[in-house]
Amino acid sequence: MKIKALVAATGMLALLGACDTMSEYGGKVSDSMSEFGSTVKSAFSSDQAADQKYVVYFKSNSTALTETSESTLSQALSAIQQDKVGKARVVAYTDSRGSPRYNQQLSMRRAESIKQKLSTAGVGSVEVAGAGEAQDSDAATGENARRAEIYLMK
Repeated sequence: MKIKALVAATGMLALLGACDTMSEYGGKVSDSMSEFGSTVKSAFSSDQAADQKYVVYFKSNSTALTETSESTLSQALSAIQQDKVGKARVVAYTDSRGSPRYNQQLSMRRAESIKQKLSTAGVGSVEVAGAGEAQDSDAATGENARRAEIYLMK
């Protein structure tokens, strides 16, 4: 039931964000995208506590992982097989370069690329969210912003 509500809320927020993007009245696109990212993050973190968390980083303007993050993802995939992880959540972010709409799409592509790898490793259920541009002041630029947070649950 919570998943249906989350999917509905995410869809509505994305739709509202897109409408704001096309506004003729000069409304701020970044406001709606920030709200969307915050809503996704809080909805995911409040549902079920993760047993393990991994953070991987992406190359600029890409779904390709950095070399160090390839190793981190391998550790996560090993944990999945050893601990029989049944569920995962992936929330992906971008840096501040590009338009909010582009960043939203890129973050979703990043989340989907990680989802595919987790599914191949045997995770039965993987929820994804592309949160767009990172809003954390300490992670809003550079590699720290170009990340995906992977939450594994048994």
